[in-house]
Amino acid sequence: MRGNRDRLPSSWVPVLLPRTLACMVLPLTSHLSPLTGQTAPRQTAFEELHDSLAGTPDTTALRTMLRTLRRGEPLRAGLAGLRLGQLRADPDFSEAISSFRQAARLEPRRPEAWYGLGLAEAGRSEWEMEQRSWLGSRVGLGALERAASDHLRALDADVGFVPAALGLAGIELTLLDTARLAVARDALRRTAAAVIPSPPELTLALGRVERAAGSLDSATIAFERYLLTGRNRALGLLELARTRLALGRADGDTLYYEGASANDAQTVAEYRADLAFLAADSTLREFDRLAGPNRAAFLHRFWTDRDHLELRPEGERLKEHYRRVLFARVHFPLTISRRFYGRLDAYRSGNTEVDDRGIIYIRQGEPNDRLRPFVFGAMPNESWRYARSDGDLIFHFSAGYDGNGGGDLYDYRLVQSVLDLRGAADAPRDQLILSRQSLSPVYGHMLNWGRFGAAKARVQERGMGAASIQVGTTTDSYELQFSRRLPAVADLIAVGQSPRGSLGHFVFGIAAPATTAHRTTGGFQYVLRARVVALDGRRQVVASVDTTMVINRTERLTKREYLVGRVQLVLPPGRWTYRAALQDGDSAGVVFAPASVRVVGTGRSLELSDIALGSPDLAVSWITPAAHAVLLSPWALLRKGAEVEIYYEVTGATQGKYRHEITVLRADKRQRPMVSLSFDEDLTGGLVGSHRTLRLERLKRGGYIVEVRVTAPDGTFQVRRRSIRLIDP
Repeated sequence: MRGNRDRLPSSWVPVLLPRTLACMVLPLTSHLSPLTGQTAPRQTAFEELHDSLAGTPDTTALRTMLRTLRRGEPLRAGLAGLRLGQLRADPDFSEAISSFRQAARLEPRRPEAWYGLGLAEAGRSEWEMEQRSWLGSRVGLGALERAASDHLRALDADVGFVPAALGLAGIELTLLDTARLAVARDALRRTAAAVIPSPPELTLALGRVERAAGSLDSATIAFERYLLTGRNRALGLLELARTRLALGRADGDTLYYEGASANDAQTVAEYRADLAFLAADSTLREFDRLAGPNRAAFLHRFWTDRDHLELRPEGERLKEHYRRVLFARVHFPLTISRRFYGRLDAYRSGNTEVDDRGIIYIRQGEPNDRLRPFVFGAMPNESWRYARSDGDLIFHFSAGYDGNGGGDLYDYRLVQSVLDLRGAADAPRDQLILSRQSLSPVYGHMLNWGRFGAAKARVQERGMGAASIQVGTTTDSYELQFSRRLPAVADLIAVGQSPRGSLGHFVFGIAAPATTAHRTTGGFQYVLRARVVALDGRRQVVASVDTTMVINRTERLTKREYLVGRVQLVLPPGRWTYRAALQDGDSAGVVFAPASVRVVGTGRSLELSDIALGSPDLAVSWITPAAHAVLLSPWALLRKGAEVEIYYEVTGATQGKYRHEITVLRADKRQRPMVSLSFDEDLTGGLVGSHRTLRLERLKRGGYIVEVRVTAPDGTFQVRRRSIRLIDP
C-alpha cells in the first residue's frame, strides 16, 4: 500500500485463479481434513477450495453454500463469505469474519481459521477506507491491525504456515510501526527457519521486513538468497541494491543499474516509485518512455548529474537517496489512512506513506538545526533549518488540529509561519516566537522591533517560510557540509586561451586565521582541496576540476593577510552555471553559491573576455601564452588606495583603430563614475590582450563596478562589467 492506502495490495487477499462452477463440486462434497503448515495435502485442500471459489460470480450459490456450511463447517463457510466480500455482495466481510471466528473458537490450533480471519479483516479494512462519509484519519487501520494479529495467531498455531507469514509481512510493511515490525520480523524468521527450503516469496518478504525493521545486514543476506532462487532476478537485484545503497556500500549501484535494464513490469514500477520522491512529472514521463539499457542509462544520468551539481564523486547521491528513504520510513511514517487538509496547510503532498517531514528529509537530507520545543497551548510541532550556500531554508511542521483545520496528532504538516502552528492562537505569542530565535534574526525582530517593525518582520518571516516550502518540495540537495566554515571569497574569471580551448580561472581568497599552516623545512605549507564544476542548462557537466593544491610560504600568514590561490580549467564557449567548494583538512570548508560565467569564443564577431583585476599583495599571477604576467584577485579582495592592474582580451577584431573606455562606477542606484580611463589602439585582428593600471587611491571602502567598453571602427561595441569590493589596507 505504498503511497496509497485507499487500495490494498492484491497480495493481502487470495490471488484466485478462475475455475468453472463445476470444479467446486468435489471440494465441497469431500471432507476437508485438518491442515498444518508442513503437510502438503492438507494445504492443497485449503488452497484448492480457494481456487475453486474464485471462479464463480454466482452470489446466490455462494449464499446457499454459506447457510449450509455455517454451523457444521465454519472454515468452509468462511471461504464462501470471503468470496462474497470480494464480489461486494457482503462488502464489510461480516459473514466471513463471523464464520472464521467460529472456526477459530472450535479449533484454535488450526492456522487456516486465523489466516482466513486475517484475510477477512483486511478486506473489511479496504471497505472501511472506501467509506468517505466516515470521520477520522485512522479509518480502516483498526481492522488492518486485527488482520496482522490474526496472521500472528496462525503462525503461533503452525510456525510453518507460509501464507500467514506473507500476509503478516504485507500488512506490517504498510503500517510501518517500528514496534510491530520487530514482532513481524521475529515471526518471519521463525517461519523461514521452519520451512526448508524457504519459498522465494517468503525469502523476499523476510528481506523487506528485516530492512524496514532496521536489520540491514540480515536483509542483505535474505535478498542474496532470493537472487539464488532465480524467481525474479530484476526485483531481487533492486531489493539487494536498495539495501546495500542504504548501508552506503559502493557495490549497490552496479546491481541497481543492472536491475533497471530489465523490462519486468513489477520491478519497473518499483524503480518509478523510488524516483517519484524527487522527479518532476516531466522526468517521470521520460522514464516511462524508455526500456532496457536506455532506462538504466537515463537513471545513471539522473543520479550522476546530481553528484556533479553537488561536487561529489559519482554514486554518492544514489546511496544517500536510499539512506534517506529508509530513515524517513522509520522516523516519519504516516500511521493514518486519510489526510484532511485545512486552509493553513501550505503544502499538499497527497503522500500516505510519510508525513511532510519525510518529504523534506528525502529531498533535502538531515537539517542543520532541528527544534522540537514545548510551548503551552500549541500542538506538537517542529522547525528545521538548512544552512545552504545560496540562502537558508526554514521549515515549520505542525501536528494536530485547531479551529483552522489540520489533521492528526501523528501527521506533521508544513505551515508557512510559526504563527500558523496548530494551537498558536492559544499559545503565548512571545514564547512561540522566542522558541525559534536561534533559527534566524527575523524572530528577534518580531519580538523587539516595535509595532511597525515587528509587523514588517512577520511579513518577512512568512515570506521565508513560503519560499522555503517552494524550494524544499520541488528541488533536492546533498550539499557538502563542514563543521567549520571557511571565510572565503571566490570568482570564476573566463579570460585567456590555451591549445585546449578557453580558460577559466577559479580565484579564491581565505582569511589567514581560518587556514591551517603546516610547518616545513622551508617555511609553511597550506594544503587545500578545490572543486569546481561548470554545467549547462540541463545540468550536464561541461568542465570540472577536483584538485588538491599546496601553497608554500616562507612566513606564516599574519592575521590581516589572505591566502590567495588559483585553479585553472578549460571551458567551451557559452554561458554556464558553476559551483565551487574549498576544503581545508577534514572539517573546514565552504561551498559557494551557484553563479554563472560567460565564455567568449574566437570567432569573427567582436567579443570581450571577462575582466581580470588584481593588486600585488592580494593576487595570484597567471602567465599568458605571450609571457605576460596577469594578476588575478577575487572580487572582494582589492585594497583601498592600491594600484589595480586590469587585463582583458578582445577577440574577433579586424584591422583598424579601436576605442577602449574603462570606468569605475559606484555600486548604487545612481552608479556614478568615480574613475575613468580611455585610449585608442590600432589592432591588426584576431585576439588581443589589453593590460592597464587603475589608480583607485581616492575611492573609499565599499562596492564598485568596473566597466570596459570597446568600440570598433564601424561603431559596433561590446561591454563587460565586473563587481569589486575595496577593503581596508
